[in-house]
Amino acid sequence: MNVFKNTLTYFGLLFGVVAQAQSVSVMSYNIRYDNPHDKENAWTQGDRKEKVIQVIKEQNPDILGVQEALAHQVAYLEDHLSDYQFVGVGRDDGNSAGEYAAIFFNTNKFQLLDSGYFWLSETPEKPSKGWDATCCNRIATWVKLQMGKVSFYVFNTHFDHEGEIAQQESARLLQEKMLPLIKAKIPILLLGDLNITPDNKAIASIQTILKDTFKKEDNNHNATFNAFDLNNLPTKRIDYIFISKYLKSKNYRIIDKKINGLYPSDHFPITAQIKLR
Repeated sequence: MNVFKNTLTYFGLLFGVVAQAQSVSVMSYNIRYDNPHDKENAWTQGDRKEKVIQVIKEQNPDILGVQEALAHQVAYLEDHLSDYQFVGVGRDDGNSAGEYAAIFFNTNKFQLLDSGYFWLSETPEKPSKGWDATCCNRIATWVKLQMGKVSFYVFNTHFDHEGEIAQQESARLLQEKMLPLIKAKIPILLLGDLNITPDNKAIASIQTILKDTFKKEDNNHNATFNAFDLNNLPTKRIDYIFISKYLKSKNYRIIDKKINGLYPSDHFPITAQIKLR
């Protein structure tokens, strides 16, 4: 009888480990570039950079996509997130200049199989500003990760904030890159600050191939952009976690906490638990 019970316990634990191994926690977080004009919210003033690390460590995501991070901010994250490796380059030169859309992943859980990046433009293979983008180059980073027997892709990006054609075409370019993976039934996660609300046509375009993990909360503002404004409730949801349509998600959250009376960034990080299969 004891042997039977022990066997059941063993298989129960085994299946539990397998089930857990197929689930990943993800976070998308625009950490706000280091702008000295942000005064008390500047990266190097006060303790904002420590607050960002605190939020990340409290949520402990398996995969983290950050937007707007400059090279020294990426280095700071790397120094303080010891279990993680990152992939990404600066959008201005494909090396270290300009903002990164970096992907951090926990090396205790994943093996990096492949990685790359492309610009959101008519010439995605080289640093470039696309279509009617207003200020700067925009970039997307991707990784192919292995977890157990499951391999999957993660994309992280940051759309232009004004150019409507650039937003539409950026969504189309992502579709173009992802369609072969979708046809091969390889799981996809897309993280990013898309600078557009859910009613935008570019979101509808993305949703033809992926689904939004967002879950509305009745007692929440359900917005992700706070502009460091402590006096008014945020209204815009412009940060997203999309997944392949056949994947399942749970525990979607907008992490809207203040630390020492201030927001760690002008965006709230968002998190979700994704079941890979």
